[in-house]
Amino acid sequence: MAHEEGIDMRTFQVDLEGGASVKVEGAGDQGPHLLMLHAGVADRHMWDRQWQWLQHAYRVVRWDWRGFGDTAHVPGSFSYADDMITIMDHLSIPSAIVMGSSFAGATALQVAIEHPTRVDRLVLVGSGIPGYEASNPPEVDELFREADQALDRGDTKKFLDLMEQLWLVGPARQASDVEPSYLSRARELLMQIDRPDNGSRSRGTHGSILDALPKLTVPSLVVVGDQDVPDTVSAAHYLAQTLPNARLETIEGAAHLPNLERPRYFDAILSEWLAATGSPTVPS
Repeated sequence: MAHEEGIDMRTFQVDLEGGASVKVEGAGDQGPHLLMLHAGVADRHMWDRQWQWLQHAYRVVRWDWRGFGDTAHVPGSFSYADDMITIMDHLSIPSAIVMGSSFAGATALQVAIEHPTRVDRLVLVGSGIPGYEASNPPEVDELFREADQALDRGDTKKFLDLMEQLWLVGPARQASDVEPSYLSRARELLMQIDRPDNGSRSRGTHGSILDALPKLTVPSLVVVGDQDVPDTVSAAHYLAQTLPNARLETIEGAAHLPNLERPRYFDAILSEWLAATGSPTVPS
């Protein structure tokens, strides 16, 4: 798909709970609002390609979560879901299509359940699910344990190397198996998560949402890479089986960031689904 020069972008400074502040980007002057929420191994720029493309038919919005990219942590507790609602309120967005990757997918699910009038559709990419537990193979669990230990002892390089293997490459592949240009860009994004927390603590979700999922009837697109961490693949299948109005798409040859690793496939899937659910057709 062709990606034309972007529409003029607007920026908004939004004050969050506890004294934090976030720069929010918006573009596009027609169509529904579409929020792009980044994964925990990247920042808002993981959506650059989709950002340039979708703003021609949607009013797109994105930001860096606390501790990522341009948004600093501040001491104290906070909620990602509350931050999202604060940003929507500040921009006078009554409801939106919400596209969340990884932990941001879990945040999008939480908001859709707790504030059902604020979410029109869901796009869940390698999404987590609050309360869902699945087992990884022992060798994958060992990599996660090593990553936790590296973080505890302050070995940032080792921690980031393991995050790269698990999430960017995928636990069943080697870096040599992956397209070099993708991996180079994904590494740049991964470096944006290396920020001190300064006593900041996420309150997480308000417990398990598993019982609420069968009641969440908004159209939902569930996307996962076949090379993602096994429990994330399992979560995608669980969502597709549990959400009443969900469609599952598995992208071959992609790990945790399929929109970045296999963008043409991702864009085609997203475009077709948006059209099928009554959203504007995106110029190609």
